[in-house]
Amino acid sequence: MSEFYKERKLSCGEDVVLALAIFVVFLDFVNAIVHNSDTQLRTSIFALIILLFALSVRKFYPNPSRRIWPWISPIYDNGVMITVAIFFLFHVTLLNVPILNVDLYNVYENGDIIGHSLGGLMMWTIFAKIALEYSGINNKGWSAKTIVKYSMGALLIIGVLWEFIELVASLTILPHVDEPINNKIRDIIMEYIGAGLMTIAVLKTKYPFDMGEWE
Repeated sequence: MSEFYKERKLSCGEDVVLALAIFVVFLDFVNAIVHNSDTQLRTSIFALIILLFALSVRKFYPNPSRRIWPWISPIYDNGVMITVAIFFLFHVTLLNVPILNVDLYNVYENGDIIGHSLGGLMMWTIFAKIALEYSGINNKGWSAKTIVKYSMGALLIIGVLWEFIELVASLTILPHVDEPINNKIRDIIMEYIGAGLMTIAVLKTKYPFDMGEWE
């Protein structure tokens, strides 16, 4: 077992949440086949691959090296993976409600705000875990304030990059995803709202990890 990775079994609650998330995503996968929904099919397959891959990595790669540990550490954290699972559960479900052929994003104009806020919440959690482990491995001694600063900066870069990719796609291969600039700004704001709420939750509960003191 790696000196960096301390194995911890899933608690009963974590086990139930993770199993439920995978089951619902699987229902979405079946629903996509039944209703011939290409977008939902691609999304549900991607979600299943990510979740099942994450569950397998710790078994097949229990001794990650010091060099790559900070970058893959979120996979080894039960709480982070629960956050990822919840994101995929809601994201794929909103794309097409299981069993029903209802695309909430088309029914409700602003339906994607839920996905963006949860996406920001999830990505911040991943970035904060990476920053925390990077600080520990390299003896940086970063405070919670510094970890939040770096993780929020990384979230902004990814958020802007994602909106740029969407813009390029709307001008080329995916014209149906064309959005006005104010919509893209709103998406980034929603991502930060989700990240902000998760920051407060982690600081208060010390779950899924303890960032230390705010200095």
